[in-house]
Amino acid sequence: MKGEIELALAAVGEIPPMPGVANKVMAAVSDPATSADDLRKIIERDPGLAARLLRIANSSLYGFRREVETLRHAITLLGFRTIESTVMAASLREVFANFGLGEKLLWEHATLCGVVSAKLASYGPIDVEREPAFTAGLLHDLGKISMSNVFRDRYAKVMSRIYTEGVSYREAELEEFGFDHALLGAHIAEHWSLPNALVTAIRRHHDLPESYEDLDPPLFRLVALTSISTTVCTRLGFGRRGPVEAIDLAAHPAWTALGLSEEDVEPVLEVTIEEAKRAEGLFG
Repeated sequence: MKGEIELALAAVGEIPPMPGVANKVMAAVSDPATSADDLRKIIERDPGLAARLLRIANSSLYGFRREVETLRHAITLLGFRTIESTVMAASLREVFANFGLGEKLLWEHATLCGVVSAKLASYGPIDVEREPAFTAGLLHDLGKISMSNVFRDRYAKVMSRIYTEGVSYREAELEEFGFDHALLGAHIAEHWSLPNALVTAIRRHHDLPESYEDLDPPLFRLVALTSISTTVCTRLGFGRRGPVEAIDLAAHPAWTALGLSEEDVEPVLEVTIEEAKRAEGLFG
């Protein structure tokens, strides 16, 4: 795998840095001495980000009973790990400068996948922690956005093949570049010093669950949930030009690996649609 990563990096060139505020927030959250005021002082240096975070805290996604008026109040109510995830989502868009229609579709899919992953984390037998579920869902296609940003014309060809020929992203990417978005995205995540669990979820979200056997149960479930969430979002057409109704969720190997059945298909789709409506426009 190391050789593949090196080839991918040589093709892409310099890896974009993690957004400055997100990087500082992650460092602060990992420090047990950090207080809510310490975190507030970091975030408020970016007024646009602070305003967006307040808008997210006041959205129906969290349903707090009274209005969240201050950044400190938002931090206290949401908790450090949720703040870390939402700051990552709110600031990540700045990494990628070229946002045409293709990139907007990729961004929509990524942000909604994060929200849906967080919601499904506690659905039925799934049992995954909410914050890593959100971040893994948000970042699972980091490689796609990077490839689209760096190789606009070539990646437009990839997306054209997906829509006109019905091939998968992985198949089209491997034929065009010799590596896929999962490999590149995982290496960007490593470069950003993200937790190993997130790197693994990004790298392996398209793999079959049989290959997860080397993972401990919580990481197994995180990777499987990431795989299911992106498939559900694709099924409903989030980040696509329309729904992909041919996708049979109950036949997806990760679906059964998480203990889901045919009876869960409609409830999961309903939860996803509702959550997507609540999140619409929050992270853009």
